[in-house]
Amino acid sequence: MSERPVTGVRQVLKEVLKTKSGIAGFVILGAMVAIAAATPIYAPFDIASKWNDLKWWGDNPALAAPYWVKYISPDSVSETIYVTQFKAEAQNVQGVRWTKYSSSFNYPYKTFPTEVRLIMDVSYFEKQPRVIVTLTRPDGEKVTLYNGAPTNGTNFINLSFDAESKKHVLSFLHEKIGILPTEVYPEVVLFAKLSENMNDRNSAEVLRGVYTLSVDYISFEERGSIDTKFIVYGNVYGLAGTDAYRRDLIVGLMWGAPVALAFGTIAAIVTVLLQVLIGAAGVWFGSRTDELVQRATDFFLVIPILPILILINVIYTITIWTLLGWVILFSIVGSVTKVSRSIVLQVKEEQYIEAAISYGASKKRILFFHILPRVMPYTFALIALSAPAYIFLEASLSFLGLGDPQIPSWGRILGDAFQSGALYYGYWWWVIFPALMIMLVSLGFTLLSYAFDKIVNPRLREE
Repeated sequence: MSERPVTGVRQVLKEVLKTKSGIAGFVILGAMVAIAAATPIYAPFDIASKWNDLKWWGDNPALAAPYWVKYISPDSVSETIYVTQFKAEAQNVQGVRWTKYSSSFNYPYKTFPTEVRLIMDVSYFEKQPRVIVTLTRPDGEKVTLYNGAPTNGTNFINLSFDAESKKHVLSFLHEKIGILPTEVYPEVVLFAKLSENMNDRNSAEVLRGVYTLSVDYISFEERGSIDTKFIVYGNVYGLAGTDAYRRDLIVGLMWGAPVALAFGTIAAIVTVLLQVLIGAAGVWFGSRTDELVQRATDFFLVIPILPILILINVIYTITIWTLLGWVILFSIVGSVTKVSRSIVLQVKEEQYIEAAISYGASKKRILFFHILPRVMPYTFALIALSAPAYIFLEASLSFLGLGDPQIPSWGRILGDAFQSGALYYGYWWWVIFPALMIMLVSLGFTLLSYAFDKIVNPRLREE
């Protein structure tokens, strides 16, 4: 005696949860849904919208490994230090207002910083002030970092690359150890013990201890102010590290979850349901309709969707939703249409269909209430199988730089990593995490499709 076919959404899901692969698939996809739900809380859209605003990420270290690496290799890790709180001492001398700001910070790490940056927010009215910034090391030596007249507004000075700052550090090297190297590295010299090799990151020894930053603000008018931030960049940051543009990768990884799930799931559900319905209707409503559906299916199957989407992206600026619309448009009929047709050809010959015809049920009623419910388990399996393909499609377009430019996605992160040679230079976190997320969500859908397949084919069911 044959087993009663499984029909209906509730009955299908109940059967899926009886299989190990179905449970594993639901757990993986449930975790992805949880990440997607937590994304607006952890990283609101106003943060994601600044993904392309590289200045907004300026306080983060570039190419920093995940923070938890320090528990694996503590001696090779340095964290970013932000110096923002200063004590002020002011005095007026013959109409000149001289304010001295000072702040101390501890540098306890065994590795050198990756960069050093000075940010000054200066406000004046007519007369440009003079600013002198000095770093006092734990050994008592003082190094001038900046001596000049900053402009009104925010002044960003990367001491590791600024020519004037390098001149000050070079003068310090010449005065203390008598060398004039062709290239100077301020982030190393400022934090190295006095020695002949203190400009060499690989052989210099870190001078650990308390450093003091002094900012002398000389104003030639009554009103005017300065707000200073000193950043000593480390080589670890956040849960997933940063990329070459200082962006926090955890933000991109989290926003990639709702993008991938929404795109893959919506595209799979809409296209599979349309193809199943059209394929079933073609068989059920007669040979002419079936012939029209099959020829349209053959035509759409030979259309190269990816090159067409690339061409559309070149001509028009697309968003994630317009991309989804184009994908659905080119997938109205396809391989699922032929699968649906083959199933309905068998189902329509069964006795209960003949019984429905004999008591006068309309063709539309038979299609929706008798035939399609029998196809439903196959439909679930096909949706689960199709979702990873659409996720890979969106990731491929984003990898090529043809996705939505306003939203971070896993494919886009991988594309940026590839262009920057992340694997070649050893920035593994930039590649592994987005690739792992794509693999996990695809694995979740694949396990679900395997569970649906066991329902459709009882011989595959677990004992």
